[in-house]
Amino acid sequence: MKTVIYKDQAKFLFKYGLCFLVCGCLFSCIQPSWALKLSSELKSAITKTLPVARIRLDGAIETKNNVLYLPLVPAKAQTNAKKEIIVKGVFPSLEAPEALLFDNGWCFLKVINIDHQQTFAPVNMMPQEIQKAIFSAKLASDLIVPDRFALPPLLKGVAGSASVPIKDTVKANVEEKDSQAHSVKKISNSGKGCILITSPATGKISLFSYPELIKIIEFPIEGTPSGVAYANGKVYIADQSKDRILKLDPNRNIFLGQINLPKGSAPKDVAALPDGKLIYVSENMLGDVAVFETDTDKLLVKTKVNSFPGRMGVTSDGTTLLILSVPDSKVSILSTQNQRFLGTIAVGSLPSGIAINNNGKTAYISNRVSNTVSVVDLVRRAVVLILKTGIGPTGIAVDSNKNRLYIANAKDNSITIFDLSNSRKVTDVKLPMDVDFPGALMLLPDNKHILVTSESTDALGLFDTTTQTFEKIVSVGHNSDQCLWVPLN
Repeated sequence: MKTVIYKDQAKFLFKYGLCFLVCGCLFSCIQPSWALKLSSELKSAITKTLPVARIRLDGAIETKNNVLYLPLVPAKAQTNAKKEIIVKGVFPSLEAPEALLFDNGWCFLKVINIDHQQTFAPVNMMPQEIQKAIFSAKLASDLIVPDRFALPPLLKGVAGSASVPIKDTVKANVEEKDSQAHSVKKISNSGKGCILITSPATGKISLFSYPELIKIIEFPIEGTPSGVAYANGKVYIADQSKDRILKLDPNRNIFLGQINLPKGSAPKDVAALPDGKLIYVSENMLGDVAVFETDTDKLLVKTKVNSFPGRMGVTSDGTTLLILSVPDSKVSILSTQNQRFLGTIAVGSLPSGIAINNNGKTAYISNRVSNTVSVVDLVRRAVVLILKTGIGPTGIAVDSNKNRLYIANAKDNSITIFDLSNSRKVTDVKLPMDVDFPGALMLLPDNKHILVTSESTDALGLFDTTTQTFEKIVSVGHNSDQCLWVPLN
């Protein structure tokens, strides 16, 4: 049968056939070349790691929550005899990764927003293995660069031939926020904040929202986080095994760098003055307390105190610093006005916790082996009373408004409550089994609840001081040591 094509049909076929041909040619010309180099094995590994994500033609990853990860292509992809590609490194966690490193050398970095500017999450606090991979890789030349995206100067080398601007947005915004925070003289006790939890055994730091007590983020620091303090808009964390003080921005959940300490100093604790201008670091193995300016991180002076300085406490007026010396069973006293060592006070065996009342005249020291609390008159610089506790007292908190003292007993798994108006014990409250071996106690800003950490379980206890019962058990995912409430902007 002969096919007849009419004039109008011929025009139609010619017009749209030509259109399809042109579109096909254009698509083949503009298709990103790196799309062909993202192997099926790598795509499979990405899908397994981020199952809710899709892979773009330029190799970038987009999640359903609109989180974007840009690929860094290694100079030379590593071969894998098994052909199966797996995740080699992740920061800070698989639940909310900012960096993913696969064992073939490919790395994917999260794009974050900082004051209307898009950039990568800071890499200076990431594990060395991931940092090494990042600095030896390059962005694909045909990458679809996000709007308002810029690389910090530190990552200038990874730009390669990609058209990406270099702008120090992170530094500029940090300086602006620090300047604003410096004008704040006193921390507000009401309002939005977060709670930081340290875990020396696992090397992790976790942030929880307050008052909801929901985990926001978890940071594995590959060190031993110990004491913490808040000053000048930043959280300072003592890392004993790495001889450093980490600086964390709690508003953006990113690390801002670190203060390097002498090798072998093993910092145990950090304390801050109420005005946020200075922080004090107890260098446990060097037997001194180092003083740093928070504006510049400059070391001002070091003061020799009693041997093996540990936990510290600052009086409310900021004039006096108390430092526990565990092996010597003493408390060192340091004047913050001239940084001079004023002397020591003998307390019980193995002093572990310290709390100071609001008027700055009385300190309470828990003695872990003596099973006591030493009540110290800071005006007379002497122990004026000894309170008998349960077995193994550790964390301690004072509520000056209610005239109550709370002590965590590690071996008894209990909290002892004292009435400070008459120095008599009110009661002993047994801890839930989920909060075994309590560590620190922290009175929360509402002055109604105390947070209890656990050295042997992966939960926190929320103690209601009014009903003297545990209101809530909060899952952390790891054991816990110190805790700190931090105000948020």
